[in-house]
Amino acid sequence: MADFEHQKPKRRQAMVVLLGLAAVLLVASAFNVVRVRSRSAETKQAAAAVPVAVRAARTASMEETLKTTGDLFPIQDVYLYPAVPGKKVLQVLFERGDAVPEGALVGRLDDGQIAAQMRQAEAAVSAARIQLELLEKDRVRLENLYREKAVAKQRVDHIRAEHRAAQARLAEAQEALRALKELHKDFFLRAPMGGILAERYVDPGNLTDTRKPIARITDETVLKVVFHVPEKDFGVLRSGMKGLCLVDAFPGRTFEGVVRVTSPVLDPRTRTAMAELHVPNRDLTLRSGMFAHVTIPLRTRDVVVVDRDAVVRLPGTGQPYVFVVEGGVARMRNVRLGMEQQTVVEVTEGVQPGEPVLVRGQNRVVDGSPVEITAAEGSQS
Repeated sequence: MADFEHQKPKRRQAMVVLLGLAAVLLVASAFNVVRVRSRSAETKQAAAAVPVAVRAARTASMEETLKTTGDLFPIQDVYLYPAVPGKKVLQVLFERGDAVPEGALVGRLDDGQIAAQMRQAEAAVSAARIQLELLEKDRVRLENLYREKAVAKQRVDHIRAEHRAAQARLAEAQEALRALKELHKDFFLRAPMGGILAERYVDPGNLTDTRKPIARITDETVLKVVFHVPEKDFGVLRSGMKGLCLVDAFPGRTFEGVVRVTSPVLDPRTRTAMAELHVPNRDLTLRSGMFAHVTIPLRTRDVVVVDRDAVVRLPGTGQPYVFVVEGGVARMRNVRLGMEQQTVVEVTEGVQPGEPVLVRGQNRVVDGSPVEITAAEGSQS
């Protein structure tokens, strides 16, 4: 009887352990049921088709353009140098920005010394001319006397020689005067062309230096953009092609120009050629030194295009790709892009015309996701 009473606590402990195990098993079973149901719900959710909109890849005519940049330069640019060194500048008649007519006097140098030399030369010419006139009278008088047998031939020959010498002296004096007048012109600096005084480098009182200019004159009525042509476009660009020029100073405004100069050869270091776009500028709206964006239409080609919104890029690498619907699922396609125009972009590799490309909803799918097309335009699916 005592042994039986002693075993009761052990039996109770065993029962508690069994009940605990049963409770654990029950909780585990309930957890597994919940997990299975959750997985089933997730599977159903994953199997649900994603609503998307598509637009078919298609063939379109696109204008291939050359886009480049450059600085605006004047069509003509002249530096006015003094021909006489070490002379004082007396006047500079124009300021920066002034319009300068062709042939206008821009600067005047101190011409006191050469003016004195010119006066001496003029006096020498006058004296030579008077002497020649006197000898001319004597020659005529002696020749008349010789015809009357009143003087010897020797006197006539002598006066004729003196007359010829006087003619030579007069010609020499006149030539010296002409030379001084030509040198005198160098003391008056005139504009070789009409334009704008872009720079003024001296003021009155400065001394001239033949290595340093007095002023710079530019013709701004036509400006040119010097740009580089890549090798792939070299065979297409031709003189006479029209182009558009945009400058930051006038946003939204375009200026038309014409390709006028193209290099016949390429630079082997850069594989580019030089060309010029000439832009008319009669109203002087544009000014040299501005930064220009140039667009030149080269040719029109038929290419495969997709909507710009359809293109997605991989983070980090920037590799472009699109999603194409195949058999009700979205398939990722790596693509190679070409020209861009407004809302479409050329696809040179990866998509064929007629294939439905996702244009909306592509951010909610991955490769292989089932999709439901809710809107389609121009698609064969």
